[in-house]
Amino acid sequence: MIEPNLKSSEQMQLCKPKKVKKRLVIVESVEKNNTNTNTNTNTNTNTNRGTGAGGSNTNMNGLPYESLTDLDDKINTLKTDKYSKIIQFIGFENKLIKTRQSNLFKCLDDCVNKSIEKAHGCKNPDECFIEPNNKILFIIEKKFQNVGGSVCEKIQTSDFKIWQYGRSFPSYKIVYIYCLSDWFKENCKAELEYLNFKNVPVFWGNSIEYKNDIINFIINYK
Repeated sequence: MIEPNLKSSEQMQLCKPKKVKKRLVIVESVEKNNTNTNTNTNTNTNTNRGTGAGGSNTNMNGLPYESLTDLDDKINTLKTDKYSKIIQFIGFENKLIKTRQSNLFKCLDDCVNKSIEKAHGCKNPDECFIEPNNKILFIIEKKFQNVGGSVCEKIQTSDFKIWQYGRSFPSYKIVYIYCLSDWFKENCKAELEYLNFKNVPVFWGNSIEYKNDIINFIINYK
């Protein structure tokens, strides 16, 4: 197995095309700005803020959605670089590179097609796992919602994002994954049906099995 590394000549191995089917899996987190305020004596405020708004969505227990769904407690860190970490999921031998947000483009700088303009919504993925040997990029997009709004439209954009990330990282196969809160189950049924039709994986962040399910998906992806 090629030792994942992000430096000098070894980093070029991350970009060198393989004579096998290229795979890229992307997991990205997107959140919606919506504020619902109850002006009665007992004031209740529900706010959904995304990465761009500088805040995290919180679940009913007050935990930020990113913290609730982050996989850091399921990994062993083997090495830490400036823009990424070489990790193993606990209980598995596979070595992966973990990064997030704008660090994705920095840690794979030598693999980026710099003639491609960066697109809105394709710059700062919430969580990314890179499988360097088979050239797969897993991008996880996380969306939390607990009040009404137009957020359902946001999960209609997977086709564009897969296309855009694929152009930006031509050596990789892109795997785009949604991590959604339970609100989407009842409020975005047509969108979920479409994602299933397009084979875009969806995982439910509120599920107690969420972390095990998404890790098994990444490890066993073919």
